[in-house]
Amino acid sequence: MTDLDKQILQKATGETRLNPDEQRRYFGTFRERVVLTIALQEAQTEGIQKTFSQALERLSQTFSPLSVKISPKLSTETQIFYMKKAQDKGCSATIVDETAANSPFGIIVHTNKAENIESTDFAVQFPDLLEAKPTPHPQKESFFKKLFGH
Repeated sequence: MTDLDKQILQKATGETRLNPDEQRRYFGTFRERVVLTIALQEAQTEGIQKTFSQALERLSQTFSPLSVKISPKLSTETQIFYMKKAQDKGCSATIVDETAANSPFGIIVHTNKAENIESTDFAVQFPDLLEAKPTPHPQKESFFKKLFGH
């Protein structure tokens, strides 16, 4: 079979991407390159949005270059928010609009080489950023303590 025949046959039978289902799930990249994932619902929460810049900063100390892929299923405001945060941290940001994509993720951060991170979930990688930090309330002195000074 000649090279031209092979090429025509490939085009006629469908996609020529390597592992297209995986690439659809991870917005056009491979699982081995992904360093952080944020689920679609979580990406819309205030807690994740407040700490996203810190997470990118920590990741950029270990991995370079970083790319942020944003789901088209997020609201336009949310997409713009994440795009600005990524660009502020020097990361490339793209809103992915893949037609047959069925991804549970709202945000994916990846590199250009294989990193093979075991768990890429935001909550697993940065539990300290998501902890609710209670504001300390000053203890009121009791009436008798004020009165007697004990």
